Amino acid sequence: MKNRFEQTIIKSQLEIQNQTLNYIGSEIHDDTAQVVYLSMLRIAHLKEKVDEKEKEEIYNFLKKVWNDLRNISHSLINNNFHQIGFIESLEQLLHNINKTGKYQSFLVIDEDVNLDILDKSVDVILYRMIQEVINNTLKHAACDTIHVNIGKINQQLKVEIKDNGIGFNTEDIKQENTGVGLNNIFSRAKLINATVHINSIINQGTTITILLNSK
Repeated sequence: MKNRFEQTIIKSQLEIQNQTLNYIGSEIHDDTAQVVYLSMLRIAHLKEKVDEKEKEEIYNFLKKVWNDLRNISHSLINNNFHQIGFIESLEQLLHNINKTGKYQSFLVIDEDVNLDILDKSVDVILYRMIQEVINNTLKHAACDTIHVNIGKINQQLKVEIKDNGIGFNTEDIKQENTGVGLNNIFSRAKLINATVHINSIINQGTTITILLNSK
């Protein structure tokens, strides 16, 4: 059990790093590179006398590249999960989702929640579980809003991930094949003494609740 726990921590850390690197790669390829290319085209076709409006547009293009590169560099510097911590990692994850323009995501943390008491090996696995739930939501839920709420209930830490998507029949996940994503979430939950509850209503959305002993 100890071996399995340590292996899961290492695996979770590697997955978090891979997610960050994939995000950086797609940002550079799909967004930043295109903006630079467009700026180059605009500059190549400039007339001797540059129109002020055109100058301002090129300036804004390049300013966007500058901001994007700063964000990417920030992601690289903070690639180590424990360098920035659980909350900032979660905020960064939701910020990246909001940047797509397809989704709105919100994080609410109750005042009486103290996440510093989480063991450093537990918070990596918990974060990865939340990340996996959100990834599944983005792939399958057909939603446009995600809420992550962190609170306490009966001395347990309560993490709730809610979407407004199409929902599904929860009886289906009790069958033999629950899917790799959900299997990973349930197996990781056992390792950190957490329980996972799924509530879903067709055409109304899904709420996944993770309960973790906070003492």
